[in-house]
Amino acid sequence: MRSVAKALVFILAIAITGIALAQTVPRPFSLGISVAHDTVKAGSPIVVKIRFKNVSDHDLVRMIRPEGAAHGELLGFPPIVRDAQGKEPPLTKQGRLIFGRETPEDMASYLGISVGGTAMHPGEVITPEIRLSELYDMSVPGKYTVQVWHYDDENKEKVKSNTITVTVVP
Repeated sequence: MRSVAKALVFILAIAITGIALAQTVPRPFSLGISVAHDTVKAGSPIVVKIRFKNVSDHDLVRMIRPEGAAHGELLGFPPIVRDAQGKEPPLTKQGRLIFGRETPEDMASYLGISVGGTAMHPGEVITPEIRLSELYDMSVPGKYTVQVWHYDDENKEKVKSNTITVTVVP
């Protein structure tokens, strides 16, 4: 009886492993983020570096800006920023304009943005940046978690990066 039970447990384990492997969706890209310093003084710049690599065997479309790799949030990598209580920090004026959350006072501002598309070849890596401190008011000391996401056109879903923690000190 024990050998039958062991055999059933073994078969069940193999079936569960097979299901898990079948549910792993191959992504055409890899996505990761980092910061130069995970502890910063309040008011200091906080710059998130993104590493996006085409791991597929075909070209992907990627966004580009004539101004360069700055403003990764405009290139298809919107940030997800939360404080220790799980709340999004207040947006700066620039953040409100970029994310479409303008206030009536912001409407007088104009933010000129130019974005285009180009092919990203297999194996190619791009490294855009997001200047978080220009988008969010992160002047309040505390811990902030940061992720970015990118839409996977092939699998029709958002793919989130790793999560990093930035500590803002007085």
